[in-house]
Amino acid sequence: MKTILYASDRTEHSSPALKYAYQLSLQLKASLMVLYVHEMEQIRVSVSRPAAQIEYHVIKEQTEILTKYCEKHLGVAVDGKKLQVDVVHNDSVSDAILEKSKNFGTDMIIIGRKDKHTDRGLFVGNIGKGLQEKVPCPLLIIPNNVAAKSIKTILYATDFEEADILALKKLVPMSKALGAKIQIVHISTEKEYAGKEQMEWFKDMLRQEVDTAAIDFTLIFSDKIQDKLKTHAKTIGADLLVLLEREEKGFFQKIFHISLVAKMEEHIGIPLLSYNELNL
Repeated sequence: MKTILYASDRTEHSSPALKYAYQLSLQLKASLMVLYVHEMEQIRVSVSRPAAQIEYHVIKEQTEILTKYCEKHLGVAVDGKKLQVDVVHNDSVSDAILEKSKNFGTDMIIIGRKDKHTDRGLFVGNIGKGLQEKVPCPLLIIPNNVAAKSIKTILYATDFEEADILALKKLVPMSKALGAKIQIVHISTEKEYAGKEQMEWFKDMLRQEVDTAAIDFTLIFSDKIQDKLKTHAKTIGADLLVLLEREEKGFFQKIFHISLVAKMEEHIGIPLLSYNELNL
């Protein structure tokens, strides 16, 4: 992993999320781009100051503010290499993030979870949903009060699909870089699946693609998948929950009738990493 894009709303309350993003970039030996999307008011054009000139000075001013914000909370200088900042003018936050991620060659996008302290509602909600459907790379959603700490236990919830194996092929190198263990769990109802047979098939398929030495497998039977997944994450002390955003409605979606990613991001207190099936 070479590049991480973190979209910031520049509030004091979201500073822990900035620290988390920076710490993760150091652990993965990746450069971090901190992006702020400025929603500029309509510019009054005058003969003496063209609109383009006004916008240039506004962006420059906002970039200086963002630089000071990052340096204040991270305690390091914005060097333009390992730590970069950028301010763009766009009425659509999600469009701005997507455009920047493509131009920057981003390997991961990080956004903060919406909460009552965030005036602009950055970023989860309609913005997060739009990103999950279009992002060209993994999307990491983090609580704004998350503590910057090492990721040691990663929980991956599988639906026993081939796309899960593709996602895990990308997740395993990241887990090795972090020195983390992957716990794979499938939560099944007794009626829906012959879970044990599917788990063994999935294990065999995965072993053909990746080194499973640092991967554990757990099968849980329950009709309350969302609650059981949340409880299991707490039981094993998971630092990160990983889910696959599927194009077609799989078992998880049938249970919730909406995306499990969208559902879990509202109810779990740890960072959530979303892989989009379309981009695997």
